[in-house]
Amino acid sequence: MPLHDSHPLPRTELPGAHARCFARGEATVVELHGEIDVFTVGEISGDLDAATAQPAPHVIVDLRPVSFMDSSGLDLLSRAHRRARARDGGIRLISDQPRIRHLLRLTALDHIPLSATFDDTPAVGAPSRTAHEGGGAVRTPRAVPVGRCRGCGGGCRWGAGRSGGRSR
Repeated sequence: MPLHDSHPLPRTELPGAHARCFARGEATVVELHGEIDVFTVGEISGDLDAATAQPAPHVIVDLRPVSFMDSSGLDLLSRAHRRARARDGGIRLISDQPRIRHLLRLTALDHIPLSATFDDTPAVGAPSRTAHEGGGAVRTPRAVPVGRCRGCGGGCRWGAGRSGGRSR
């Protein structure tokens, strides 16, 4: 005889994440929505992987609709950056959220070009302002990379960043 009546717990829906992809000029925009964490990153990784799988991909990742991101989301962005660079392309990020921009800066992903809006986003591959520069001087790409990118680990033209071209 059971000591108590046991009932199954009601199913709890976790906040999800999803992606919306569309073309904007010559770039593919991947607009990420919701909470990007270890439980939801699988729901959007296929969309970002498909966008960066093309030869010389030009991808803009819009993070404005993201309400939360953990290390799984940061890993997804880093992987997309490495994949695009390996195919002679690039990615740009859009976020107007101070905490997302701060997270990118703290985790050294601020070497990926970052803008607050589409209007501030030049074509992928053009010189850009990065989050830690605070809109200061424009960093231009180097013809021959100096040092190794902290994000992709290999000669990324945006990777010298704050290290001044020295490997870390």
